Amino acid sequence: MDKKHDHRAMFSPERGHDGLVERSRRIKMAAEMGLARSSRGRHWSRALHRRLLRRKGATSGGSCGCKDEALTSSKAVEELGVGENEDDAVEVDARVHALQRLVPGGEELSVERLFEETADYIEALQGQVSAMRALACLLDELERDKRVVMGG
Repeated sequence: MDKKHDHRAMFSPERGHDGLVERSRRIKMAAEMGLARSSRGRHWSRALHRRLLRRKGATSGGSCGCKDEALTSSKAVEELGVGENEDDAVEVDARVHALQRLVPGGEELSVERLFEETADYIEALQGQVSAMRALACLLDELERDKRVVMGG
């Protein structure tokens, strides 16, 4: 097999930092793609999938097919029923905007829908963390077994 198609060569110690960076990029892409596929019916999942496709250089229609419910500052404060206190309104607005940036596609959602998507996204992230922890434990055990068998 030539070096171009030998994936083991990409992760060999001789590749150094560049190999590690490429490996990290591929692992992150695979994890995010798995996350996007885990909840196909959700807005955040479709938004994450579009972002991944753009990163890979593919083009998509840009829209996930959801009704555009863009949330403005005044709509966020109004929908949450924040009282007359301007400081409270500013703080709520800042937190809603932070949430919009954290949840893929969050900028396009009403407050109610943003909260629903956030809850689902957090659940999916928790599942991904559990799977990655299990994988890390498995790989650690395999490495220990390999050292025992090799006598090191």
